[in-house]
Amino acid sequence: MDNKKRFTPLKLTKEEIIELILSDPSKTNIEWGNEWGVSRERVRQLRVRFGIPSVKAFNHDVFNEALKRIENGYGNLNASLFNDMPNFGLRTLKNWMANDENIRRAVESANQKAYNNKYHPLQKMCSQCEVVLPIDKFYSSKTGRDKKMHKCIDCDIKTVKYYYDKRSVTEPTVDKKQCAIYKDLGELPAEFFHKSRKTATGLQYTCKQYGKAYSKYKNMFLKANAIENPSQKIAELKFLGDWKLKAYNEGKENLIKDLEIYNAKVEGQKIFG
Repeated sequence: MDNKKRFTPLKLTKEEIIELILSDPSKTNIEWGNEWGVSRERVRQLRVRFGIPSVKAFNHDVFNEALKRIENGYGNLNASLFNDMPNFGLRTLKNWMANDENIRRAVESANQKAYNNKYHPLQKMCSQCEVVLPIDKFYSSKTGRDKKMHKCIDCDIKTVKYYYDKRSVTEPTVDKKQCAIYKDLGELPAEFFHKSRKTATGLQYTCKQYGKAYSKYKNMFLKANAIENPSQKIAELKFLGDWKLKAYNEGKENLIKDLEIYNAKVEGQKIFG
């Protein structure tokens, strides 16, 4: 006759309970309670009675997994690192750290390593050639955690050269183009622009008349600004006023005159053949 004591409505013995819990150590007391038909508190009491560690008790495998995630993070210890780890979170980790100095040091070391890897790496992978290279093989950048470009120097140079060669236009590719400054005047004849090898159209972004007026008034400003006598300098700058606006207006006025002459010429060719 079996005289073993039973502890749950499912008639589980001490040995059976220990075997079940140890077979799935991440399973919570609530889950075991629902399965056995007892309360969470009853499961906790049975754990204590049979010397079974609680779900929150330190676990080397879980801790090692947590350390890996911390090292692959951004040097910021937060709960999102452990989102998909069953029955484990930042609170549990902090309890372990508070109870064991070695655990605390290991976590801080992993977190510092993550920070250094993200913000002060010794090497990184190029986003283009996908080769891991020393950090000095990347140009500096004002953005990003490590303040370095995503592409290595060699790949960056190749990219720049590719687009430079692609934009090396020797002759205009369009008959008309819109001036970047005087967009309200619509498309202008190609002859109203200086050539440029660095644009897809082979023409500069702004028309000749704006460039001429801008250079004229900028030189006037620089000349006035270089005057050493403070009173004279202030007077000259005041007389000059808003030189950029003057350049805009003069350039537009001259451009409109050019357009009138051009259109009259075109009409004349249509009439007289």
